[in-house]
Amino acid sequence: MNWTQVFLTLSLIVGGVYSENTVTIHPQWLAQGGSARYDSNRWNKHNGLDRTSLIPNCRSIGTDSGRWNNRDLNGRLFQDWPEDPNRSGYPDPNHLKNVTKQQELFSKYVENIMSGYENDMIMMAGGLYYPSWINTSEHEGQFPNNVDAAAEFMTLMLQGVYDYTKGHMPHYFEPINEPDGKGRILNFTTVAKFHKLVAEKLHARFNIKVSGPTLDGETGLADRKDFSYWRRVANFLDVTLGYIDVFSFHSYNSLTVSGNSHNFSGMNEARLVAFVDLVENYVSQKTGKIIPLVISEYGRGPVEGIDKYAPSGIVDFSTIYQANGHRFTQLGLREYIDRAVVFLLANEKYPGHDSLNWSLFTLQGNATRMVDVFKFWYKFTSGYSFIRTTSQYDGEERTVSPLAMSSTLNNETVILLHSYSQKSQAVKLDFEDGWIKPTTGEATCITIKDDWYPLITFNEPFDIQKTQGMVELPPEATCHLTFKTPSNKLPSVTLNETTYYGADTLIPIKGNIVLTVISLPDGQYHSARLRVSTSWPINETNNVSYITFNLHRLDCFYKLYDSDKFNSTTYWEVWEFAVPTSLFVTGANLVQVYFSNNMTAGYVSSVALVTAKLTQPI
Repeated sequence: MNWTQVFLTLSLIVGGVYSENTVTIHPQWLAQGGSARYDSNRWNKHNGLDRTSLIPNCRSIGTDSGRWNNRDLNGRLFQDWPEDPNRSGYPDPNHLKNVTKQQELFSKYVENIMSGYENDMIMMAGGLYYPSWINTSEHEGQFPNNVDAAAEFMTLMLQGVYDYTKGHMPHYFEPINEPDGKGRILNFTTVAKFHKLVAEKLHARFNIKVSGPTLDGETGLADRKDFSYWRRVANFLDVTLGYIDVFSFHSYNSLTVSGNSHNFSGMNEARLVAFVDLVENYVSQKTGKIIPLVISEYGRGPVEGIDKYAPSGIVDFSTIYQANGHRFTQLGLREYIDRAVVFLLANEKYPGHDSLNWSLFTLQGNATRMVDVFKFWYKFTSGYSFIRTTSQYDGEERTVSPLAMSSTLNNETVILLHSYSQKSQAVKLDFEDGWIKPTTGEATCITIKDDWYPLITFNEPFDIQKTQGMVELPPEATCHLTFKTPSNKLPSVTLNETTYYGADTLIPIKGNIVLTVISLPDGQYHSARLRVSTSWPINETNNVSYITFNLHRLDCFYKLYDSDKFNSTTYWEVWEFAVPTSLFVTGANLVQVYFSNNMTAGYVSSVALVTAKLTQPI
């Protein structure tokens, strides 16, 4: 590759160019949930079981199937299930005891988890496909009136899997997919009761995690109409907490094309963090602890302005770009997110559907552009651990999301940068107190070409010493920059982050001040940051001016990037403040949020204090 192409991938700024973004890389390993290690098994999975011929292709790029979809629907399993002759209105418990039938239904799952695969499969049921003999009159013919009988179908299906696989069960089970989009058929009271019954039945028989409610992309709009959508989700949690093991949902960003321009809108970055904090803050209020999260679909969602199924460079780019952007955010929320499965498939073709826009390979095994998602992350294994980074607290919306990892095996440090901007971004890499002084490195980047097609370049050399640590990211680029680092220069201390939530959620904004209390246990805290999530209608003009923490004013903050600010009826924003730990007291800590203008509408949806303590080295 010639140097002109390299310049298009990552340009180095020479001379006195002002840095719009500063990323500080600290000499500390960063653990969340007790671990600093990058666990590729949690992040590198894709949707759908793979056909046998494509399993080696997927594994060659470092991905496995992570979600087994619609087993209840495919092959009309539930629809053709006979009634129990001894128990009217319930499925026959002997239907799946036939080994030949089990092999027909479950052998593909076994093929996908064989040979070195760590079995953490999510099994998902569509949940709306039942035989004609069962009464479904209350749910438009698509869900049983007898919710217990519906739960029994799920239990017997899982029993068949258990018997055939000799106990090699999927790690998670989602009883119904995206029920929030099916309000005409099911209300959330029924959905909650269904999950509770499924969890009780499965936990009595198997070691499996029941996950729900598997919400669709509406999660990013949960603040509309005074959080009316969220209030239904909260009611679901009221019924199911203590029964379900995992809270699951989906997260997407959409693509809009108009002429020669395009833009993205949706959940990532700010609304994803705001929704996660709202869930965890609410659960923390109810139980005193967090609930593990699974994002079982994420990435590029709807397409407007062009045919989403036709071959298209901009659709391919957006599919890659959104998959990477969402993963950046997920990796910053490792304390809560148990795992995530991108919505990409080994191959999506079926009769009547010829598109490859969510496919990694053709049926013949030829790679599509979408493999770049996994090629970008291929080098990262459990031999890498996270390093603490901070963005600049400049009072602005950040446009570059940073991560950092180092490997004691490879003696290298990798800085990862994802740009949300359609303009080039100057980034200053500041290694705190000069803990390393890199000179040359190698850059791998995914960018968008002039013809709207994605371009990935690998391991291009660059000299960062000449530019005093400055790099320039092209528009909407995702890059990782690798620097060789002697082992004696790698961090010797580890910080473990733990989040403590405010005593309230959905605090109405009346006037220009909102307050809550965060309770802290006694301890020696190293550092902290406070996330404040706010929502108000777009016709309101306001900002968070500053906060006080135990009456001490703090005004060093930045906002997470809100990709939905031009398309939504609300602003749902996340403001992150630096908080000196010297202000902490054991027990109740008073947090007051001050706004630039008086308001009569809007909410502080959550307040999260992310604290860090020194722990043993990794």
